[in-house]
Amino acid sequence: MKIKGWEKISGFTYKGYCIVNPIHDANEEGYFATVLNLNQVYRPKWDITLSAYAVKGVVTFSILDNVTQHLLAKAHLTKVNIETLQQFREQYEMLVDDILEEAQSYTKTKTGTTGPSQGIINQVQNAGTNFTYKSGSISITNMQTAAIQALQTLQQQIDDYNKKL
Repeated sequence: MKIKGWEKISGFTYKGYCIVNPIHDANEEGYFATVLNLNQVYRPKWDITLSAYAVKGVVTFSILDNVTQHLLAKAHLTKVNIETLQQFREQYEMLVDDILEEAQSYTKTKTGTTGPSQGIINQVQNAGTNFTYKSGSISITNMQTAAIQALQTLQQQIDDYNKKL
């Protein structure tokens, strides 16, 4: 996979998120760039990765938080979806919108606008086997009571801290 003009994406800015330092590997199968958040003083960074390693013809486009290395957004595209710089920009803007929408949804959950189940741990069932973390569910077998209580205590501390802000 070769993306012509990859270096020209430097400076693409959408909603205050600016792409800088576009590079690629020697085989031109992995393309990388950094995204700066110009909306904040300390300029937190995201990492963009486009790779065609797994399946030929399919490009994995992902954005990771540079600090925590958590996946923020991911899309599986074909080369046709990013054939031109304008098409790449459209895909980039859609992923930024997805990230911002998820962050806004999470903020609403933290501030209690979505109902009684809120915070990082939205639900701990009595049996201790199912957790809801952010917007996804994680099934956990044989969870010990001490771990559940520790998570609940941590959540309470986070909620108390946020109230002080």
